[in-house]
Amino acid sequence: MSLRKTVKMGWGSKTYAFTLVELLVVIAIIGILIALLLPAVQAAREAARRMQCSNNFKQIGLAIHNFHDSRKSIPPSNFFDLNRTTLFGFLYPYIEQAALFEIIEKSYDPGWGNYVTWHNMWVDKLTTEQRNALGSVSAYKCPTKRSPEIAIVFDASKAEQKQGPQGDYAYVVSVRGATANAGDNLGWWDHGSGSGTQYAGIERRLNLVASPFQVARSKSGVWQDGSMTLKLTFGSVVDGLTNQLFVGEKHIPLGRVGKCDSVEEGPAKNQPNSGDCSYLMTGVWKSPSSGRNISSFDDGNGSPPYTPLQHPIARSGDFKEDNFNPIRTYGFGSYHTGVCPFAMGDGSVQMISSTATFNVLEALSIMDDGLAVSLP
Repeated sequence: MSLRKTVKMGWGSKTYAFTLVELLVVIAIIGILIALLLPAVQAAREAARRMQCSNNFKQIGLAIHNFHDSRKSIPPSNFFDLNRTTLFGFLYPYIEQAALFEIIEKSYDPGWGNYVTWHNMWVDKLTTEQRNALGSVSAYKCPTKRSPEIAIVFDASKAEQKQGPQGDYAYVVSVRGATANAGDNLGWWDHGSGSGTQYAGIERRLNLVASPFQVARSKSGVWQDGSMTLKLTFGSVVDGLTNQLFVGEKHIPLGRVGKCDSVEEGPAKNQPNSGDCSYLMTGVWKSPSSGRNISSFDDGNGSPPYTPLQHPIARSGDFKEDNFNPIRTYGFGSYHTGVCPFAMGDGSVQMISSTATFNVLEALSIMDDGLAVSLP
């Protein structure tokens, strides 16, 4: 069998033909070329996504500097409590999202329970358009991890659900010391959460936080009255801004993007390990959201002293949905192969290897330990 084409000429005609074998060879060659081309296309797309993610970190770092220039202080990790608002809400005006900050400001109620991420604000005080606007801030989303569409946690039927916009970045938290003893008992949740952060016991524990983003207070409990206490400045980072971790990409297990709920099956049953809750809240049990710990401790055994987290950046084996590990739930980690991006204190962006050790990252996260370390 062959495919033939006859060409007539002035003195006669000549026939050209492709056999079926030749046609199949051509098709096979085209298939091989496409197979070779697809990985290159995918690599090019990932390179573009990685560049966009890096640009997001650049915007966040610049916003932190602009906040500092304007308010003469490092922006707070959160205001007063875990659900009232966080660093990322305070940065809205500095990433050209002043209208979103106005939404929070006008909707805010200092009354008990009227928090940014609680049901009565999202259901009773915000319109669908306002919720969608808060959930569509591209600067807070990694394009490798999620699409740019609206990302919100919202279910009007669940009053207890911690609701709000979702994002992929978290400020870096570190606590002092290589272990947490029974007296300190500082877990990952204590860096800026828990109702009643004004009480002396929790205040003492919050003082153990050794990274630049810390809780803000005000005399009245309302930030709008101008009395909000902003604790730290760039001068507080005595180890220097160049080697200070500010913001990193937070780890979310595969299959858990877009979810802020409990795992229902397997060994992790009833254990919230999604980590993809609202970035306008500090966190919920086992799922810190706006901040993640570098110098944190594994309290899984239930009794101190606790074991330091040895690999603060999730590795490839830590991304399985059924691989429950509370440390991985509140650590850092990206879907960019082998690295995790971080915004540094000087405004630069660094891709840090997922094999970086606890000791190095702890030194880079504590602002005044006096240790001289280089970026891994």
